[in-house]
Amino acid sequence: MRIVHTSDWHAGRHWKGVNRLPELEAVLGNLALFVERERIDLLLVSGDVFDTGAPVAEAERLVFEFFKRMGRAGVDTIVIAGNHDSPARLEAWGTLAELVSVRAVARPRPPDRGGVVEIRRPSGEAAVIAAVPFAPTRGLVSALELAEDETTARQRYADGLRRIVEVLATRFRPDAVNLLVAHTHLQGAVMSGSERKVHLGEEWAATPQAIPPTAHYVALGHIHRPQLVGAAPAPSRYAGSPLQLDFGEAGEVKSFVFVEAAPGAPARVELVPYEGGLELREVHESLVELERRADELKRAGWIRVVVPSNAPDPNLNSRVRRLLPNAVSVDVELPEPEEPSIQVSTRGLAPRDLYRAYYNATYGSEPDEQLLAAFERLRDQAERAGDET
Repeated sequence: MRIVHTSDWHAGRHWKGVNRLPELEAVLGNLALFVERERIDLLLVSGDVFDTGAPVAEAERLVFEFFKRMGRAGVDTIVIAGNHDSPARLEAWGTLAELVSVRAVARPRPPDRGGVVEIRRPSGEAAVIAAVPFAPTRGLVSALELAEDETTARQRYADGLRRIVEVLATRFRPDAVNLLVAHTHLQGAVMSGSERKVHLGEEWAATPQAIPPTAHYVALGHIHRPQLVGAAPAPSRYAGSPLQLDFGEAGEVKSFVFVEAAPGAPARVELVPYEGGLELREVHESLVELERRADELKRAGWIRVVVPSNAPDPNLNSRVRRLLPNAVSVDVELPEPEEPSIQVSTRGLAPRDLYRAYYNATYGSEPDEQLLAAFERLRDQAERAGDET
């Protein structure tokens, strides 16, 4: 059986004022071409399909068009909910998605109530998929347990996930390809920095030992860095996000997973890089050098610019953004301040002189006369407004 594992699309994501949907559309288009060309049997989507529980219509349209295309290609698709997805919405559109061979599992379920999905391909090959959507802490740990002993509560969370997987894996069969798809954090996984912190941390992680050794492959979602979970007793991978979602992921090669599996034999696993997403880069250059490299840097994807400077420049942000429209973050790097040998007292200074001292300390230069006059006018207006009240 030929399988593709993808995850953490975060469709509809807006980041630093940038709509990432056009990039995701290009990425999913290339993924669809691979699925069609390689005659994939089964597609596993391990959660966080959308970036929010109430995605914009354009994001839903893109996702649903992709699933419709998979159905037309004769591909069976399994989708589980991640922590960013709305289980209720996924269940709602999942009822219609079954018409294009998409099975959506929104919440952890018993095996006979949707927790295990069995598919049989026209060729006769069978797969048994144990599905574990994101399980919120409150679903496995009570408020009383949290209040009484947090260490015990963390262990109970890990034990709860282990037990869920254990029960679902009882449906695995020797004559089928046995798969686990889960949206969770396994201890030891390396984060990228763009994951939602409230749902991460080793204390609320499952252990790799929860992975059933009888699985041919384990498709994991939730962590955005593509990686193998080496401590797991069966081949287990985080597919990661298809786009570099924040600068903590700059330089990461984003990829989906291509798996070939058959009953009674080890699975063959291959990473395939995504195509279509823009790279994230950090550029550390002077303003003069940025001007010299402007044509090159405009083609560099989304960039964070750090400009070394001897003094603050209130106009730096706008100057860099005019020069480089793809700069989504602009910072100035100032020299370390020297400790003053003499502290000058501002006690008894007039308001105008206090503002002059503040401006000098902040920007390292004297304010011009127009700025001082504007300060005086604003101060007078504020005083008059105070007298009137």
